[in-house]
Amino acid sequence: MKRRPLCLLALLPALAFAQGPKHKAEPPVPAPAADGAPRDANRFAVLSLLGDNVQLVSLTPARGDTVQSGEWAATPAGGLDNAVLQALNAVITGSAQGREAKLYTSSTRSLFGDPAGLFVDGRLSLPGKLGEAVRQSGAAHLLLVTRSRQEPALAAALPPRILTSLEGPGFVLDQRPAAQIGFDGQPGLPVLAPYVSIRVALVDLADLRLKREQSLAVASRLPVTRESAANPWAATTVEQRVKALEALIEAELPKAVKSLVAP
Repeated sequence: MKRRPLCLLALLPALAFAQGPKHKAEPPVPAPAADGAPRDANRFAVLSLLGDNVQLVSLTPARGDTVQSGEWAATPAGGLDNAVLQALNAVITGSAQGREAKLYTSSTRSLFGDPAGLFVDGRLSLPGKLGEAVRQSGAAHLLLVTRSRQEPALAAALPPRILTSLEGPGFVLDQRPAAQIGFDGQPGLPVLAPYVSIRVALVDLADLRLKREQSLAVASRLPVTRESAANPWAATTVEQRVKALEALIEAELPKAVKSLVAP
């Protein structure tokens, strides 16, 4: 997938946006909303708040089923949010003629706190100039992408007996003794599995009310060799890890949001 660079707005700290491709079709005349701002039914605002911190879930023979948790920062900064924005831009512009997307993100996820706290009584509350910018985009709808706490069992590619929740992008490294013996007579190899656990909310920008939402919890497995079995994490490069997460986002996110943007 080709990615378009995101331009930084000088007036909005840590806020970036880009505009989707234009179409020849004549758009409908925007109708004024309750707040007086014009709204174009063919225009979506898309805001990704994943950030760069990646959840690490480690299981070792010494700890058994007890999870050791940690974090790792994906680089370059903003890469995962950019993958989300580009995937959703393609879905929106491809869903109907004349549709376009305005893309936003923030490099400071701490400004927004717990993603679950962004909605109060079904209404979105965005702090500071970010909320103002999104509402002034002229879009009728907002797709808001945040981390989501979900059970590991929802992601079929993950190993069993993971006694913690998934949240956002992450990796599971399972080095517990394998139950099966391989064809070479040796125990099964460790599992190194990237995953994403996210929520996409469709918001009406006229009144900031939540209309619908869709959660996504998916995973895949990276190849592990006998030579890398002692430390599969160290055997992968930063680029390989980020690309594995981006590949999951690009492959699975469009399927999850298709119903949210259907005409």
